[in-house]
Amino acid sequence: MRRLLILLVLLVMSGLVLGMGAGMTPGLVRFVSSLATNVTERTRAAVGAFDGSNTNYRIGERLQTAPPKQPVTSVSASQAPFKEVSWFALAPKGWDPMKTLNATVGELNDADPRAMDALQKLRDEWDSAPTEPTMNGARIRIAGFVVPLEGERGKVNEFLLVPYFGACIHTPPPPANQIIHVFADKPLQNVQMMDTVWVSGTLEIARSRTAENTMGLAGSVGYRMKAEIAAPYVRPPR
Repeated sequence: MRRLLILLVLLVMSGLVLGMGAGMTPGLVRFVSSLATNVTERTRAAVGAFDGSNTNYRIGERLQTAPPKQPVTSVSASQAPFKEVSWFALAPKGWDPMKTLNATVGELNDADPRAMDALQKLRDEWDSAPTEPTMNGARIRIAGFVVPLEGERGKVNEFLLVPYFGACIHTPPPPANQIIHVFADKPLQNVQMMDTVWVSGTLEIARSRTAENTMGLAGSVGYRMKAEIAAPYVRPPR
């Protein structure tokens, strides 16, 4: 597995880089497509090790959401309602997650010093990915995939929320501005790795770093939230 190409797969398929595929050679496009299938199967196998886990998504796939007809009501009538937002709202406009790479970097072998240097630069860029200042203190509702951190007997009270399937499982963590460290007011019942949920709460900019044994690869987190409401995400029919 080429680590750089895995990153390219995640970027293209998760939508972080729009239109990036147009800059690839036909051979590289075919290779990336094949690699995506391979990584997806490995990830599904890993997720499947957790009973009841969601394995119906493809690596890099995001959840489909539609603009709500009205804001979601808050638990407390004295507080503002929650505004539904997409993950793209958590990154400042104009931020480019690929600015440290060029179009041919995926053709390099992992052992090539240039590839190792590019990978480290990209990882550093993602760890320091800027957050969106206007989101600090915002009361939001957002859907994502769960990476459990703390809990017992099927109850999870602390987890990472990530935007696409497979993030942090056999793949590098997303950029810091695409990870939310969630603390639930009430423990989530029967939640497994990569389950899909809606969470509602007050978002805060709070940069922290995950332990390597938590996500497979150490990474930075850009946001945290105290979840007032958590509910299962139901995938719309295709």
